[in-house]
Amino acid sequence: MTWRRGSTLPEVRLPNDVLLHWREAGLASGPVVIWVHGGSVEDSSVMVADLEPFFGRVRALFPDTRGHGRSSRFERVEDYTYERKAEDVLLWMDALGVRQAVWGGASMGAALSLWIAAHTPERVRAVISISGPPFEPTAADRQWWAQQRPLVEAGRFEEYFDANVRLRMGEAALARLQARPDRYAELTSALRRHSVASLLALLDETYGRHAWLEECRHIRCPVQVIAGSEDSFPTVAMSRQVAEAIPGARLHVVEGGPHFPNRTHRAEVQRVIGDFLDAIGVPLGDGPTLETTGG
Repeated sequence: MTWRRGSTLPEVRLPNDVLLHWREAGLASGPVVIWVHGGSVEDSSVMVADLEPFFGRVRALFPDTRGHGRSSRFERVEDYTYERKAEDVLLWMDALGVRQAVWGGASMGAALSLWIAAHTPERVRAVISISGPPFEPTAADRQWWAQQRPLVEAGRFEEYFDANVRLRMGEAALARLQARPDRYAELTSALRRHSVASLLALLDETYGRHAWLEECRHIRCPVQVIAGSEDSFPTVAMSRQVAEAIPGARLHVVEGGPHFPNRTHRAEVQRVIGDFLDAIGVPLGDGPTLETTGG
């Protein structure tokens, strides 16, 4: 196992031979928060701003899960399941000497956090789930992927990227992103680390998942669920089902929020996160903070 720090992303070669990259910021001695990106076109770079107000009280870790960012990619659907992603991040925690953390994130990252809480509860202090769906994709989402799959098959990754952002955040959000050409190029170029086969495998797994809401009933740690009122998957009703399945879970609905309300309504979502950290006893920090790694 190797572990390199420096101006680039820290990385670790795990015992299962997966290379995992991450970003890190916050209070060096603070309680750990693992904050995970969404699936498909996402990576850890889009998550750092969510936790910036809390860098004085937590050690924030932002992993690139397998198939995302600069972490390892695979060309088989079965290599992208929640079970395999969880295996990686738990081995990564071991490598960092982290026994337990507050887990959370958005979309796939939120669902992965719930999955880990249900299956390895000893590693989870609490969960913050933003639009995390322990459900199978809707018929409309499966149809959407069937329509977009030829773009990926043809290697037209940038067009797929645009279609994905348009689906989850809307045309206006895509226009705002494209108005920042350097950032747009950074995000789309990350997809080019995929082969056609590896990106197809990642997306086929995403749109072929089965529902596992019943497994959430095993979760016993504190959970904050956050939903956007305009999200089509998971809908508010779906997010309410998640909250109702977990004893004592909280639900906050962001009015007007899309699938990623942590970006369109960031201040509101950060207030909810801060209240939740207070409620679970995360103290205010007063020690030195880490320099953010990986930009």
